[in-house]
Amino acid sequence: MSLSVELQLIALAIGLYLFDSMVLLFPNEGVLTSVGKARWRVTFGSDKTRVRGKEILFPNLLLLHRPIFKLSWDSEGATRKVAPIAFDWDAQKVLFKGLMIPVYGIGVAQFIVFPYVIFFFLTDISIIVSLVYLYGSILIALFLVYRNRGVFHLSKRKFLSLSFECLVCPPVAVNLVRKLSLGLPEINQDLLVVSQNLLGVEDWRITKEEFISRIVEDIDFEDENTPRFVNLNATRDKLLKETSE
Repeated sequence: MSLSVELQLIALAIGLYLFDSMVLLFPNEGVLTSVGKARWRVTFGSDKTRVRGKEILFPNLLLLHRPIFKLSWDSEGATRKVAPIAFDWDAQKVLFKGLMIPVYGIGVAQFIVFPYVIFFFLTDISIIVSLVYLYGSILIALFLVYRNRGVFHLSKRKFLSLSFECLVCPPVAVNLVRKLSLGLPEINQDLLVVSQNLLGVEDWRITKEEFISRIVEDIDFEDENTPRFVNLNATRDKLLKETSE
């Protein structure tokens, strides 16, 4: 195997992983991610790069065990009274805890073991062992998903489709936790309200600035004689007042 072919194989695996990791978000959508045991963070897509009107977001590519939850928000909800959190977000994190070891096993096999074997230790037995390690990790992960498919809201048909995708294209299997969390039924929670209730002081300050920036952008493109223009300004003023207090 020539060096160029070896590099092409590694580049193909990385490219497939990056492509599958990409999340497309509407401007009024964001991603809620857990950081550590008790901290949460909200991330938005890049407004500089869009695909068919959607913004591109790449989650942390090294933290394979972190579920990500896509939520939308109402940019006109200025008069909404912030309600207590009626949703157990910590319970959502626990759903994916059992997948941590097999998912990292898939990642290590795909991006560490295989490159090492290809470049430094290319023998028949090393290839067989690495394949057993890779597909063993995938099968363990899929078994855990199947056993909890009701929790992940997967029908048998969806599970079979997911299994086929992971087994045929191992770089996609590295994203298993993200694929499952993004595939959950739509969570009926407003991202703005969730952020106000769930984020720490500093994280909320940073996130609030992003909300304001997006509302201001909407205001710039809205006709001044519409109710939406009034509501957008009211929401912006409410957030700015909170910032100054």
